[in-house]
Amino acid sequence: MKIHAIIWLMLGILLSTVSHYLGEDFVLFFYAGLIIITLGIFKIMISYIFYEKASKKEKKTIKQQEHYTKCSHCNNIIRKIDYYCSMCGKKLK
Repeated sequence: MKIHAIIWLMLGILLSTVSHYLGEDFVLFFYAGLIIITLGIFKIMISYIFYEKASKKEKKTIKQQEHYTKCSHCNNIIRKIDYYCSMCGKKLK
């Protein structure tokens, strides 16, 4: 089970805030909340650093793949709406 960074942050803030208002008997929980907040910030930084953004060229290639396919007879690239292959002339549909 993967816990998102926002959940870590909210849990840490809640734990620190509640333990701060409860008094000195809960100082350990206050510091535990600060550690959890630090973990959440660290997870956000790591996900931002290693998040791969698709370039415009990759997006265009993905979009083209939605509209094109290959002929089963000659492997020519054809549009999905074509009824006949433009290279070999075989019926596609």
